[in-house]
Amino acid sequence: MVTGSRYSLVRLKNGTYSVHSVTHGETFHPVVGPVAEAEALYVRQLRLVERLQQHTGEFVIWDVGLGAAANVLTLLRAAQGCACDLRVVSFDRTLEPLRFALGHAEALGYFRGYEEPASRLAAGAGKVEFANGRQTVTWTVEAGDFPSRLAQAVPQPSGSVSTLQGARMPEHAEAWTPNQAAGLTSTIRGARIAEALPEPPPGNTGVVCPKADLCPGLPDESSVPGSKVSTGVLPPPHAILFDAFSPATNPEMWTLPLFTKLFRCLDPARPCAMPTYSRSTMLRVTLLLAGFYVGAGHATGEKEETTIAANTGELIDEPLDRQWLARARRSTSAEPLCEPVYRQQRLRPETWERLQAHPQFP
Repeated sequence: MVTGSRYSLVRLKNGTYSVHSVTHGETFHPVVGPVAEAEALYVRQLRLVERLQQHTGEFVIWDVGLGAAANVLTLLRAAQGCACDLRVVSFDRTLEPLRFALGHAEALGYFRGYEEPASRLAAGAGKVEFANGRQTVTWTVEAGDFPSRLAQAVPQPSGSVSTLQGARMPEHAEAWTPNQAAGLTSTIRGARIAEALPEPPPGNTGVVCPKADLCPGLPDESSVPGSKVSTGVLPPPHAILFDAFSPATNPEMWTLPLFTKLFRCLDPARPCAMPTYSRSTMLRVTLLLAGFYVGAGHATGEKEETTIAANTGELIDEPLDRQWLARARRSTSAEPLCEPVYRQQRLRPETWERLQAHPQFP
């Protein structure tokens, strides 16, 4: 084991090397290694090569949790034969794990051929552009607090919370807004709700589950003291690689307000899928309430299942069904996090009602 200031290089049981965060006490890609996990969880599960071959124009990928860059570089290597240009936007609080990993590039292996753009980003370039086989890649790094950056990126309709709190709606009718198709009016248990809900952000007519009563009193993440984030428009993604540290050590990355804002960043006319390594009931409930369709994801390492979410059911091969819904109701750890403090809790009655109203469970 080679140790740096806050990171160390560790050899896994299968002989491959990975990076360990001393601060969080977690190893990146801890079982099968960086490349094998990235291939299974992201490249194959996203059907990346197939989607790129069929895509015209630029394909946008959000990389949430840049870390030591294994996910992006594995994806780039798989995409070399595609002509479709790529725009990658990576997010992380710090570039320190990337710099540490570059110091051990030979042992890690996956930097081979990408040392130059990765080194420029690690040095603070912010944006690099380079040829990757037949395609052009534009890779941007947003260094800083992701919840704060997301709050800056999402247009918040004025008065949305007060409108919800003051609207005269039947019980639970506020659970879902018009879903996925522009102009669609949802009817839940016979209650017409479209006119009682706030207008969604321009270009987004998807499901919105605001914090008005599920997460009362939660401050906006953009007001966190000491946050240094860039502002400006982020291009809506076609795919998201979500690879934050676990909720137990990094709860601010797994809250319902965060995933709701993330969903609002998506373009309903642009199918987008987001795999992640966790299969927890809490996460899946959170994603559903944020507006996503959610399914069981591919196995990776010792995990028999992961999770995949999308803004359209067409990108979900194995959607969660009512049997899963029944298990979620019995779970002792299913209620979403409203605040960035980890805890375990059963579903509240109002959360259960909202889950049942999701269009994934007809």
